[in-house]
Amino acid sequence: MMQMMQMMPISEQFFRQCGKKLMQPKARLVNEGGDGYLLIRRGKTDKRLARVSTAMLAAWRKADFVDAEGDEFVLSATGRAHLRRQSGDFIAQHRLDLETGDNTRPRQLASTPLQWLQARGRSKAFGLNAHELEAGGRLHEDFTRAMRSPHQTMDWSKPVFVDSSGGGGGDIPAAALDARKRVAHALAYIGPGLADLALEVCCSQSGLEATEKKYALPRRSAKIMLKLALMRLSVHYGYQSASAAAASFRMR
Repeated sequence: MMQMMQMMPISEQFFRQCGKKLMQPKARLVNEGGDGYLLIRRGKTDKRLARVSTAMLAAWRKADFVDAEGDEFVLSATGRAHLRRQSGDFIAQHRLDLETGDNTRPRQLASTPLQWLQARGRSKAFGLNAHELEAGGRLHEDFTRAMRSPHQTMDWSKPVFVDSSGGGGGDIPAAALDARKRVAHALAYIGPGLADLALEVCCSQSGLEATEKKYALPRRSAKIMLKLALMRLSVHYGYQSASAAAASFRMR
């Protein structure tokens, strides 16, 4: 199984732009020879939908967004879930599910507090920039991958997690182990306290008010802590420099 690696923002942006085309039935990426792939829709006459560079496709493969089928590539389950999470239509559908009491959809596809902030245009009010929102989303995706172990749960609050050791028995997929290491390194970089809040909001999908109550924090302090946590996280992932992150905090 291919190890997920960091995807540059431009690669993810283009992936989202191609999202509707990739999700079409019989959509495939085929090598056109040289440095590039064609995104086509199979049929009596193949229809060309887009052109994707070899480097861009490599980034998608490393992110586990596409699967190989022979010499061709198709949208993976991970890629489809990622596109649905970023879809305004999906977020709207999830809100409708909440209103109607429909809780049958998978939990991992629910809109997160960060996606809610972004969809409602609230990120500016909370002082979050695009790099920090993207960093929080990446932590959530790694956390989800890390939990994909059959018949096993993890206590993420135990110190044993920080050095990527411990946990229950059983066979753990290599991708899940790699994801746990990435989450552990990210949390260690964020630091104690802020890492707890990042886990609670980005991964456990708790709201800010609920997080404040759980940790007995002063009212409205969670949004400042979230800003600090995601600021450090964006630096850890290389989305922005430490100086740019510090400037972003001072300009709130």
